[in-house]
Amino acid sequence: MKKNIHLGKLLTIIFFIQTVILFFSIYTGIDKWINIKFIGIYIICTVLYIMYMAIMTIVNTRKLSKRDLKKRVFRFAKFFILFSFINCISNYFKISNSGLLSAISSAFGIAFGISFWDVVFLKKKEKYSLDYVYKKDNIK
Repeated sequence: MKKNIHLGKLLTIIFFIQTVILFFSIYTGIDKWINIKFIGIYIICTVLYIMYMAIMTIVNTRKLSKRDLKKRVFRFAKFFILFSFINCISNYFKISNSGLLSAISSAFGIAFGISFWDVVFLKKKEKYSLDYVYKKDNIK
């Protein structure tokens, strides 16, 4: 039996391993020249990882049915408004003093991540459905 390793899952695992190694090397204070080279590699890999995830999200979102796309867009809008509201409340109480662009971009990123994260990792067309993912008999 041949198993297919999905590139998105492999890149995510590599990204998290690199993050753990980076935190460990900074915490322990390993030689500076090794850290500087590793940080450079980490930044390049992070940019490539983000670009891959964005491209795959766009490609796989086009394969969604209209019903599922509407659900995801509605969920995105709901979370975007929620996180924008939370940011406005925190700015009112001076918890953080961020600008409008920072507030909108962080709310957009978090809402987009929550709504469309699983689209990157789905392979088959029938599995793009939210109904398929959340049915109790399909969860193993």
